[in-house]
Amino acid sequence: MKNTILILISIFALISCSREINLDNKSKTLLTFNELPNDLKKIYGTNFRVANDTTDYYALSLDKNYNLIHYWTGMHKQLLTKGFNHYFIINGKKFKLSANQGDPFVLLNKKLYYSTELNLTQYNYKQTTFIEINLAEYLSN
Repeated sequence: MKNTILILISIFALISCSREINLDNKSKTLLTFNELPNDLKKIYGTNFRVANDTTDYYALSLDKNYNLIHYWTGMHKQLLTKGFNHYFIINGKKFKLSANQGDPFVLLNKKLYYSTELNLTQYNYKQTTFIEINLAEYLSN
């Protein structure tokens, strides 16, 4: 009986700790600018407004059936809160991505795109490597 209770508590603890899907551990595909779909080329080729002291991140969904919400934790003119992470909520599913991932974050065809090299102030999108993570197994129609 004790073992059964211990197993149930362990399972419950694992389930409750895994509220969001950690994207850092997921398989990633690296793409050049020329390998991106045309819709993404238009977005990443845009000259974004960049403020001097911004805490805003660009995050958008090109999938009409999926709403993408982004927020982050970390430095915001305060002490470090929960560590610096990006969080995404897509139709109620929660995802986490560690710091130093660059925006714009774009959802297209159930795939999340971003870059760690893109510098919006230098407009270096043609020399940048982009990252694609397929989220199809987590997103249903």
